[in-house]
Order: sequence, then structure tokens, then C-alpha cells
Amino acid sequence: MPEVASQTLDFVGRELNVTLAEARTALENYVEQPDNINLLERCTQELHQVQGVLRVLEIYGAALLAEEMEQVASYLLQTASERKSQAESLDALMRAMVQLPSYLERVLAGGRDLALVLLPLLNDLRAVRGSALLSEGTLLLLNLKSDKQAQPVAAAPGEPPLTVEQWARRLRARFQVGLIGWIRGERLEQNLDILAAVAQKLEQIATRQPVFQLWWVTGAVIEALLRSARLLVEDEYLSRQTRCQRPGSSHVQRFR
Repeated sequence: MPEVASQTLDFVGRELNVTLAEARTALENYVEQPDNINLLERCTQELHQVQGVLRVLEIYGAALLAEEMEQVASYLLQTASERKSQAESLDALMRAMVQLPSYLERVLAGGRDLALVLLPLLNDLRAVRGSALLSEGTLLLLNLKSDKQAQPVAAAPGEPPLTVEQWARRLRARFQVGLIGWIRGERLEQNLDILAAVAQKLEQIATRQPVFQLWWVTGAVIEALLRSARLLVEDEYLSRQTRCQRPGSSHVQRFR
């Protein structure tokens, strides 16, 4: 990436984080001041701005999450008089407020934009509004096309100059061990790491676009599986934390 483009992304990333922080603060304040509808309106406006910037940057997974967050904020505005029914919506939106900056940071640092990783959270945001849930297949379609072209990496010092076919035969047994272990539910992260390493190697040495495309998508799916497993753990923790923020709780605390 050219230096100027990199600096621009860094600047935009910082501005997005500032805007998200303002939206989160407004939401936290609304939890403590449920009569102040202006706080919800501000949160909705900030999220709308974030969504627009993300679409311009073509970070579609993050933009989709920001859109769902904005929809929930608007839903909260519409149901402001029904405070008892807002608990689940506030819970889901607060978790998204925490996860979006982390996801965005990873993508801006060069990671894949994997909407599939966000599926559980996206569906939580849709469920609280009574909207139809998204499927894995729907989100996978967002990741099926890579604009990158195959760029074979030269063999490392001491590494044999093998063809793609030779590498595939060499790595096949390792890939099968990782796949079988994952299917059996044994040492999930370790076996997914094995599959990810094989996919990354074959992606790096691919000389033809169809082969590169195959392993780019495979790597994206494996990465999504890894991140989904880790996000589930984070979701459980954050859910416990946001319950303490609900009006009437004796343990109200603010995220920092």
C-alpha cells in the first residue's frame, strides 16, 4: 500500500474510532438517563455517519454491522416509552459497540473483511427488532470475490522449489489431520490453526487465479471459524457486563 494511502486510512480509522466512542458514550448515558431521548438520537446519527464512511471505504462487513446497529438505535427510539422491552436491544447494541472498533482495527491493519465472523452478533441485532435472521450462505457471498490477484511468493531459503501440485501433495496429510480433528470437535483452535496454515501456504504459492481464489476463500472461512469461536467467549463476558448496566440494576457500571 502506498505511504499516502496508508496514512489516509490511519487518519480515517482514528476519526471512525472517535465517532464510535461518541456513539457509545451517548448510549451509555442513555442507559443511565432513559428519559433523555436526545442521547439516543445522537447515537443514531453517529452510527449513520460511521456506516456511510465504511461503505465508501468498501469495508462491507463492518458497514453491515454499523447498519444493523443504527437500525437497533432507531428501534430503541421508537420504543422509548416501553422501557421494559428495551433490555435485550440495549444488551445487543452495547456488545456491538465494543466489537465494531476491534473488528475495524483488524481490517484496517490488513486483515480480511469477514462478514461471516459477525453473524452471531448481526443476528442478535436483527432478532431484537423481529427481523429475519441472516444465514451463513448469505454472508459468505460477501467474501467469495477477492480483488487481489495471485502473487506467488518466492521459496524461503532452504525451502525446495516445488510446484503447487507438489506442495498440495506434501500438505494433504496435514490438512486432513486438522480437518478430521475439527470435525470431531477435538482441540478446535489447534486444528483450525493447522488448516489455516495450509490454506495460507497454498494461497501464497498459487500461480493461477482460480487456485488462488479457492485458497483465499478457504482461508477466509477458516479465519471466520477461529474468530467466531473467540467472539463467542467475548460475547458471554460482555453480556454479563451489560446486564449490570440496565436501569434498576444495583451494579450499574460503565464500560471503559
